[in-house]
Amino acid sequence: MPVRLVPKKSSTFHDFPYSSPERKCLHCWIINVTPPGPNQCLHSCIYCYASKAIYSNHSRDTLVYSNLPELVDRDLSKLDLCPPVSVSNVSDPCQAIPELRREVKRLIQLLMDYGVSFFVTTKNDASFLLELPRFAQYRPKFVALTIEGTKEMLETLSPGAPSLEVRAGALRRLSTNGIDTVVRLDPVFVHLLYALYGDSWLTNIAGLLDLFASAGTRHVTAGTGRLFGRRSGSTGDGGAGTWQRMHNTIRHLSPLAARAFEQDYVYEADWSGRGYRLRRDLRLRFHRAVKDLAEARGLTYASCQELSAAESDSGSIPHCEGLPVPFTRKQLDGRFRPVPGCTANCHVSCRHLSNPPCRQPKLISPRPVTIGKLR
Repeated sequence: MPVRLVPKKSSTFHDFPYSSPERKCLHCWIINVTPPGPNQCLHSCIYCYASKAIYSNHSRDTLVYSNLPELVDRDLSKLDLCPPVSVSNVSDPCQAIPELRREVKRLIQLLMDYGVSFFVTTKNDASFLLELPRFAQYRPKFVALTIEGTKEMLETLSPGAPSLEVRAGALRRLSTNGIDTVVRLDPVFVHLLYALYGDSWLTNIAGLLDLFASAGTRHVTAGTGRLFGRRSGSTGDGGAGTWQRMHNTIRHLSPLAARAFEQDYVYEADWSGRGYRLRRDLRLRFHRAVKDLAEARGLTYASCQELSAAESDSGSIPHCEGLPVPFTRKQLDGRFRPVPGCTANCHVSCRHLSNPPCRQPKLISPRPVTIGKLR
């Protein structure tokens, strides 16, 4: 598929768009390295919402933003405080596309030159970033590897993405080079696990946690998925929403599991958005069981948006991403340094403080961060 470099026409800056007091996401600066769209991410994940969203770009080419460092440099020149940067949320920033990796390396180099904190989320091998001087030693940062299940699950859910063996190898390689890593065990579809492994499915999750711990990761963030579209329609994949695609996939393996899926994924509209989710009591049971397994292996654990931290997360972590990526403050030389005591989880960590570590009380809110509050 042809790759085309295109300029982004507006600022990259935006935060997670959740404003409820129940918000779990830390405040961050989300930088997407491509537009959303089916040809910008080649993994073909059947549960993906971004590739088929109404705002997606349906170009026949693979589009890659060509001017991100320039846009970010322009915004950073105006800021006194910088939230941690998330690279990237609507497509994988580490796909084996030379043009994409070249632009991502330029972006990461700029972030390191400025001294801001960041994290990269991928299903690919991010070790090409080791080609950048000081990348291994740079702090604060981490790399999150999405590994949403076992070998058979990955082959079913994300057929165009790297295999479990490749992802685990990347996790091990990064950890060996001293890079802090997180695993996103997300989304985990319990009914697919049951269709593949029957009543022993939790044993397979335990095996995955053994793999993560042995590969050197420190934290696991998990979720059970959020699905969209009508619960009826075509039995094929063409045009079907994510709920229907998952149902079709599970039914092909086990009609019994598909019938349970129909009953157990129910529509919810709450602080983090609308969609079909695993019933709350079942989510709670899943996360508490997997949390116990993770902590028994020396890992910390959190659920992604699905439950409160008190219900599902390890007590020793700053936020659901697990590892510290604080706000940074601009110094006289124009570079940024971490704000001591900051977690970037402003509305939780600093809730009762009149003078937070960043000295900007306007940030103590679950509302998304805006550039105006960072000057």
